[in-house]
This record gives sequence, structure tokens and C-alpha cells, in this order.
Amino acid sequence: MIYNSVADICVANDDVRRRIVEQVESLNEAQQIFRPTEGAWSAAEIVEHLAIIEGNMVRLVSKLLGKVESEADAPGTEPRSMPPFSLDDYEAQVRDQKLVAPEPIQPRGASLNESLARLNETRAALNALRPRIELADGTRATYPHPFFGPLNLYQWLAFIGMHEARHLGQIEGLVKMMNAE
Repeated sequence: MIYNSVADICVANDDVRRRIVEQVESLNEAQQIFRPTEGAWSAAEIVEHLAIIEGNMVRLVSKLLGKVESEADAPGTEPRSMPPFSLDDYEAQVRDQKLVAPEPIQPRGASLNESLARLNETRAALNALRPRIELADGTRATYPHPFFGPLNLYQWLAFIGMHEARHLGQIEGLVKMMNAE
């Protein structure tokens, strides 16, 4: 997917989020904690991980935005154009890899409802930053991703959706397994 604007990123991120919520909102308690194998995450654990990640992303995007704003000559009043970009190459690098989340971003046992509530809070926080993001030059601030290297503000924002899409596939797989039983 090619992103041409902050709006494109937000629409894509919101679409993936909607699909995740649709997949998990009707799961009963046993389905929420179902693990297909020892060590695999349940749907509830995946959603908790996503809530942890998005909380971290709110802090990171705020930090990068603050850096860009402090370096700007004068704050803009019109949305800035964003150079088009894609994360398809990054997604392809990890598509078939089993990645292990570092301990700080692993689930800790929150309920699915708690994690969904936290996701609503973190998405609201990101949405509150959007007007500032649209006025900033997000290419001017980067932070290294542990696997992909330096990503700029726009790429980090789009990474949220890419990351959630990867986990949406896992949740869909869990639901299929449960429905086959």
C-alpha cells in the first residue's frame, strides 16, 4: 500500500483496528484464552500486546512530533504534503518469520475487555495528535525500529497498522481453528 497522506495512514490503521475488534468482540471467555500450542498467544494476549504497542507508539509519536515542532522555524497553519511511501518491503521482510516480542511488550494477563478499552484510549490519543502531525514535517525526525532500522514519524504511524495487520492474521487463524473444533 502506498500512503500519500496522514489521512491515508489513519484510514488504513482504523480499518485494521475495526477488523480486529470484529474478530474478537464475539469470542466467549474460553475462546478468548484459547492457545493452539504451548507458548502461542491467545486472542486476548494478542490484543493486550497490541494495546501495549500502541501505548508505546503514542509516546514515540509525541516525542518525534515534539522534536519536529521544536526545530521548525514557525508552526504551519496548513497541512503539509507528505512524500508518498510504502511499508510493503518491511512487511515482506517479516511475513514468514516467527518474531519474538521483547519482554516489555509481551502480554501480562489483562482481560480482552481491558485491552480493548486500552486500545480505544490509545487510538483516541493518537487521533488527538493528528492535527499536529498533519502540520509537521514528519520526515525530519526518526527513531530506530529494532528490526527495520530508522523510521520517520510517518512510517512509525503506518507501522501501527502494519503490525496490527500481522496480528489480525494470527487472530483470524485462531478463530478458524476454534471453529473447526
